[in-house]
Amino acid sequence: MVGRSKRQKCQNNMNKKVIEILSILIQKMLHDEDLWRKQDDIIIELEDQGYTIEDISEAFEVIFSEVISVEDRDFYIDYEMNSGYNRVFTKVESFYFSNEIKTIIYKLNRLGILSADELEIIIYRMMQVASVDDLRADLVWDIINDVVDDSELMITISAEINEFDGNFSKQQRVN
Repeated sequence: MVGRSKRQKCQNNMNKKVIEILSILIQKMLHDEDLWRKQDDIIIELEDQGYTIEDISEAFEVIFSEVISVEDRDFYIDYEMNSGYNRVFTKVESFYFSNEIKTIIYKLNRLGILSADELEIIIYRMMQVASVDDLRADLVWDIINDVVDDSELMITISAEINEFDGNFSKQQRVN
């Protein structure tokens, strides 16, 4: 009985430490710190504050497992919409996509010229970039260019979405 009580107390203490670390990590996220890129520095900082690597790892696991999980219920297809697709941003995407990037996605969808599959592939690739680097409009343009093979569609996208600032014309002059 005594051993169990001691172990239980240790688990409660560990959980408290993990919760403290989670609180620190959430504060950093609220101040727009990129936990993914600064992970090594944050780990050193937390160890200097007396937290164990096990507790730190558990806290990061909680944060990243929540941030990276995407489920089927996060989006749906609405065949009555002009584009045929109505998508809700997941928590992860809302975390990683800036307002400019979200606006580009809305505009792409509103054009109604891409299939739901094409748009989803584009968003998936955007997420891959955003999780490791700063996602900018020019990178989104490159992703769209890789996914969409139709030059007429690319001309329309370039002309209709001002964030691309006529990228198709620029691309044609370079090639």
